[in-house]
Amino acid sequence: MKNILAIDTSTKNVSVSIFSEDNIMYEKCWVSKNNHSIELIDSINKGFSKTHLSHHDLDCIAVAIGPGGFSSIRVGVSMSLGLAKANKIKTLGIPTFEIELENYRDSNYKDNLVSLVPAGFDAYCWKDIKNIENKNPDGIVNVNDIDKTFDKNTFFCGENLSTIFEKISSFKYADRSHREPKDILKLIKRLKSENDLKKYSDLTPIYSRSPNITKKK
Repeated sequence: MKNILAIDTSTKNVSVSIFSEDNIMYEKCWVSKNNHSIELIDSINKGFSKTHLSHHDLDCIAVAIGPGGFSSIRVGVSMSLGLAKANKIKTLGIPTFEIELENYRDSNYKDNLVSLVPAGFDAYCWKDIKNIENKNPDGIVNVNDIDKTFDKNTFFCGENLSTIFEKISSFKYADRSHREPKDILKLIKRLKSENDLKKYSDLTPIYSRSPNITKKK
């Protein structure tokens, strides 16, 4: 795969990037104010303009499929499906947990690594790297119950974690504002080498919680 468009709209922290020949040619990360659709389209168009590429040049579209926000995930997945089907482009659906965990797979904390993704209402869904083969969250935990739920040796990774752990000093964590495009590229390159791409062909969104659907009266 030569040219890849990567989209991550899992949460309010959004990223769009374009990779070519295993190099990052364009990347943009921003905090969306509940306006993912328009911002995403604009960012993709800017990426094509700066790289002098178009959707006709893409070999693959990689998209984060969650967990995360219900509406925000659907924006990224819908955009990816629209571009891919219209232009017969290969797609990769990458669980958001795997992007978070990728940067720490080879760290000293790799045996006790847990990713946290916002689930709303002061709760986070979580994934232990030991269960990475299962795409679904391992569970949902309230902020106030983290110290009761996890072993003290647990190392957490995720976005904006300092707001959680500034009051829980017993845990180690890595805090960052965005899932970085370089980690998406690193993950894709590793999957290529492992010939393990087929299981990522499913673009079905993974949600933190089941959507609230009002029953007909």
